[in-house]
Amino acid sequence: MEFTWRDESAADAAFARGSVVLSAFPSAGLATIVAAHYILRVLQLPRIARFESPDLPPIAVVSGGVVNPTIRVYGRPDLALVLSEFPPSPSQANGIASTILDAAERREARMIICLEGVVPHPEDDEPETPGDEAPSDEQVWVAFARKDPDFAKAFAAARTRALEEGVIGGVSGAMLVRGMSRRVPIAVLLVSARVAEGLPDHRAGAALIETLDRVLPELQIDTRPLRAQAEQIEKALRAVMKSQSTASANAGAPSEVPPSPEMYR
Repeated sequence: MEFTWRDESAADAAFARGSVVLSAFPSAGLATIVAAHYILRVLQLPRIARFESPDLPPIAVVSGGVVNPTIRVYGRPDLALVLSEFPPSPSQANGIASTILDAAERREARMIICLEGVVPHPEDDEPETPGDEAPSDEQVWVAFARKDPDFAKAFAAARTRALEEGVIGGVSGAMLVRGMSRRVPIAVLLVSARVAEGLPDHRAGAALIETLDRVLPELQIDTRPLRAQAEQIEKALRAVMKSQSTASANAGAPSEVPPSPEMYR
């Protein structure tokens, strides 16, 4: 399937040579979408492009009263973020990956970083690593399209762990495979995300952003509000579960869990 990257107003000023391209498509715990929306809100990135294809679903995403296409791009001179709240089909993933790669090479981006959530995390049986690394339930792994010691140094310094065994699908998997023969270096960051509660994993989203901050110090994104929101959601969830348990014991029927008032914020 073919896709077109359609630049919008002021796109040339917003996505320039030497920039970093991020991609965020839905995965485990919606950690990638949580991270992407938080980045957009904190950095106040404008929309600079959209993807067009007759194969895209007829869906409009309305945010803040503004209509957005299914796959769109936000950015500034040193950064572009490709975002979609809807997972592409396997037949669409290769076309989307090629479109991102073509745009990144056309603008001479210095790297592409794809965000992914995984569950369970890739090396579940390994003991926790001592020191100041992330807790085991927020560990971030990295996979590269090709071996480049200089490129990998920044990720090692950011306390990521190299993914030795695993399967990565979707757009990120397609990017890794297609990136093997491309000029622009590509990395995929994978975070262990929880999905049992059926709510977005804000802590996993925060872990992705914090890793990006260490790789890209120019971002400077404070994740404390995001982690505070995770605590609020968990407290509300525990209260609901407690009331559900009490109601079940008293009435013999489970009560419904109300939906989260805000999916990503």
